[in-house]
Amino acid sequence: MTTITLKGREIPLLYTVYEMKQIQDDIAPISRAISLVLGRNPDDKTDTSKYGSAEHLEAAAKMIRILGNAGLEEAGEAPDLTDKKVMRALRPVELPAAVNICMDALTEGMASEIPEKEEEGPVDVTLEEMKKKEAKEG
Repeated sequence: MTTITLKGREIPLLYTVYEMKQIQDDIAPISRAISLVLGRNPDDKTDTSKYGSAEHLEAAAKMIRILGNAGLEEAGEAPDLTDKKVMRALRPVELPAAVNICMDALTEGMASEIPEKEEEGPVDVTLEEMKKKEAKEG
């Protein structure tokens, strides 16, 4: 899982359909949101004049908050990130790396399945091996 470090705290970033909806609700439709987070003009991808603008900084903070809170919640931690906490935790020089980490999390979420949670308690190793064998044969 992709992680970002904010003020020494390692935060996992998670992107699923739920976060896709939150991004659309809080920022913009996905393709437009990605342009905003990258500091690009959504109507002209080659125009980077919005980089560092209030709109860019707000979009980046919201993206980190959404993905970070999802990762924290999935890890069993309190999803306590706010836009203000995210912005306060980042120095301007760290912004490009933070944005790249978000893009990595989006790519990871689009490319893979969400692993199933392991069942707690004893595991029957023989039964697990039989299931794997059946899956290969089936």
